Amino acid sequence: MSDKSVVTSPRSSSSFVDSSGLSSIASLAQLSDSDFATNYRDAMRPVLFRGGCAAWSACKRWSPEYFDHVAGSLTVPVKTLSKGDIKVSSWRLAEYVQFIMEQSPLGSEAFSNAETIPYCHDIPLLGLVESLAGDCQPFPVNFLSPSYREHWWRYSQFFMGPAGTVTPLHFDSLLSHNVFFQIYGAKTFTILPPNQSELCGRRNWRWFDVDPELPDYVRFPEYREATPVVITVNAGDMLYMPPGTLHHVRSLSASISFNIDWHTERSVLDALAQSSEGMPRDVVYYNAITALAVVAKIPEATTFPLYQPYLSYVS
Repeated sequence: MSDKSVVTSPRSSSSFVDSSGLSSIASLAQLSDSDFATNYRDAMRPVLFRGGCAAWSACKRWSPEYFDHVAGSLTVPVKTLSKGDIKVSSWRLAEYVQFIMEQSPLGSEAFSNAETIPYCHDIPLLGLVESLAGDCQPFPVNFLSPSYREHWWRYSQFFMGPAGTVTPLHFDSLLSHNVFFQIYGAKTFTILPPNQSELCGRRNWRWFDVDPELPDYVRFPEYREATPVVITVNAGDMLYMPPGTLHHVRSLSASISFNIDWHTERSVLDALAQSSEGMPRDVVYYNAITALAVVAKIPEATTFPLYQPYLSYVS
């Protein structure tokens, strides 16, 4: 959906720039609920929780072949980038698993042709096959706001693809918190704080034209002032990113992961305050629905059916 409003940089009540001016991301082996809430969520600071989900059955069971077995008959949307546009096609999951298995394990060819790789991402697979949530225990429900906790899997978006798949630099549409779970394989994230978005060649609401892996300083000389952090997220790791965080993601191997975009009262009200700053109308709508759940405490039975299309939203 196009929107002709003037687009401005996403605001954040905090950034993660240290006193030397360099971005930084904490990497921890332990992270309690209270530490997460106080020092990362409320402070708007990203954190990598090493091994945070490594004990899950998912990290032992999930593989492309496993999804062929448990959900191979499902038809799923698969997305391909083409000159900045997203093209969507329908595949049987079994066919997509076969495609993954046929790709180079090192992804060397894919590295130079990332935009041509069909990528199964941002699909609500755990909501379609709810038994998968049983593989993700104990789930850190207290990291999420209360309205998401009882049926957390309904709010998740699933990613599976071969080595070399790339999601270009962007931030999450709703300006929500993001907790990301790497289950199989590894990914590299290049992360920048919201207050550096003007350095990155903003395009439309949430996409950026700078390629952090190979920046074009002739086209984007201001990117020289940016302070990206590159971090590898391995199987069993959890990554938290605050609202408005810019991130570019590359799969280093065949990869399976999922994330949950979620709001607190503070973040959803802040997002709604930016509704007139280039936010697409659909995004305003989904944030308004979320506010009914998170702020007004309207029951999930009423709000989730209205929110559910966001989980397949292409923007």
